[in-house]
Amino acid sequence: MKLYGPIYTRLALKYALEFEAEKLKEKPPKNIQELEEVANYIIANLDRYPNGHCSLHYGLLKAEVKLQGGAGTRKEAHDAMKNVLKTSGFLKGLIGTTENAYEAIKMLPIREIKQVTRHHYIRVEGKNEVIVVISDCPYKDMCWALVDEGVSRMVGGLHCTLLALGNAAAEIITGKHFDYVLEEFDEPDCRGRIFEI
Repeated sequence: MKLYGPIYTRLALKYALEFEAEKLKEKPPKNIQELEEVANYIIANLDRYPNGHCSLHYGLLKAEVKLQGGAGTRKEAHDAMKNVLKTSGFLKGLIGTTENAYEAIKMLPIREIKQVTRHHYIRVEGKNEVIVVISDCPYKDMCWALVDEGVSRMVGGLHCTLLALGNAAAEIITGKHFDYVLEEFDEPDCRGRIFEI
């Protein structure tokens, strides 16, 4: 949230609250304006909408897209993954151990970053890229909302939280630059590529 300042925070909270209220089939409460209040509202309603994490991610992403067309999304994902790896203690032992995206992503401490999804990775021979197949993604509600609204990445294509995180990790570990593309969305799995640029 440091990237855009207070306007970003206000928009993110507004969009997160609206998303959550829509899922709950009610109007957004008017007295909620702080991050802690939005988080408490989402937590209090997990029995009615168990994917409350989608509300927060939706709010953050939609605010960013509104402010800058999504240009900062990659930097934010990169910084978030870097922070997760630093606090988990895995960063020091991983940086520079490989220049290959597949090997870097396979090293990810998925359990430590609490990504509850089934996924697998496929090495692309002869290229520094990896295919990621995601089943039962915990962010699908958010993705469908963005698709319905026509919100896409600045460079085109759909946003994908898990591909963005994998992309950031590959960059941190290898020291190289990568990007991602989501090639199939909910058919019934999602399938994307992370590739060196």
